[in-house]
Amino acid sequence: MSIQSFVAASSLLPMPSLVTSIKAYVQQHLARYIEELSYLCAIDSGTYYKPGLDEIALYLFSRARDLGMDATIIENENWGNDFYGAMHGSGKGKILLLGHIDTVYPVGVAAARPVRIEGDTIYGPGVIDMKGCVLSALYAIEALMSMNYRSFGEIRFLCVSDEEISDRHSKETMQKVSEGCDGIFVLEAARANGDIVSARKGGSWYTLKAHGHSAHAGVEPEKGRNAILELAHQVLQFQSLNGWRHGLSINPGIISGGTAVNVVPDYAEVSFDMRFLNTIDKIETEKLWRQMMEVRRIVDVKLELEIQPDNRDPMVCTEGNLALARIAQQIANELGFSVNHAFTGGVSDANYVSSFGHAALDGLGPIGGLDHSPDEYMVMSSIAPRAALLGGLLAAVGA
Repeated sequence: MSIQSFVAASSLLPMPSLVTSIKAYVQQHLARYIEELSYLCAIDSGTYYKPGLDEIALYLFSRARDLGMDATIIENENWGNDFYGAMHGSGKGKILLLGHIDTVYPVGVAAARPVRIEGDTIYGPGVIDMKGCVLSALYAIEALMSMNYRSFGEIRFLCVSDEEISDRHSKETMQKVSEGCDGIFVLEAARANGDIVSARKGGSWYTLKAHGHSAHAGVEPEKGRNAILELAHQVLQFQSLNGWRHGLSINPGIISGGTAVNVVPDYAEVSFDMRFLNTIDKIETEKLWRQMMEVRRIVDVKLELEIQPDNRDPMVCTEGNLALARIAQQIANELGFSVNHAFTGGVSDANYVSSFGHAALDGLGPIGGLDHSPDEYMVMSSIAPRAALLGGLLAAVGA
């Protein structure tokens, strides 16, 4: 979306009565929303648990068909199924709503930590990352349908089952369904302060492997080549580049090695997370890492750097992203609150669709936080206004 398109879209901003009606509709149906949320969060849907993911995809399929969408289950033999739906209207704009149905929690957590409400806070595994956000988008569409509003070209809705891991099967699907879209709205949670997201750092994961030689640590340690010792040396070298380029961060997050305390370890590995503002910074850092691997403490230990497959380029705040953010700010003003658009170091599928060349906004779910923890939460009073903000964006860009 260009600035010229923004001017055109601004003239087609939904009437205040439309977005306030969406807010009122969702608020009136909040008890049903919470009932659905409780049901969805009671289903274990970790990325590697296909039965639970398939159950949620099927639920979304049924729910979308009830709204009049052309719904499809994208079946995956080895992974959870994905959900895709499309709805056609009388306008010209094409929009993609992009979410995910997988969580990070192992089987059993859903039963152990059912959804609970304390005051204005809803707690539960997946309430904000992102079952509640996906549900909020369904309610935004439902509210528009209840008013017989169809002044959009096409609303596409994709929920993938592999967002939380680096081995992605859905990247090509995301690229395909985003083709021709005038705006893409990613359904991650709004920031804790209510901000939406217009830019994200890029992210890459790496595994550095060290292959040494084992020996008895007491009898003949000199015959061994200690893989852990060499790996520790490399971790310090790699980490020395933290911050060498503006916005670049390096974190060694997982390390393992050895078999017994009395054995010189013949193998060890460490996993790194890198975040960056510019892709060239990642490339240059990788070059320096490979040079560092030639500077060894234990010469006979062999080193191998493996780049994980899920590399996400930065989501840059383009002119199109900025135009969408300005529309969102105008709609929020009509609803009686303000939003800022922010930059964050986290990655999401917004990184992908942005790299495909599309205007995108992220953080369009309700307000919440503490994802991936026992304290994951959603602010209940944010559900209706945030659904109205999303519905207003569908109306504005769709027109």
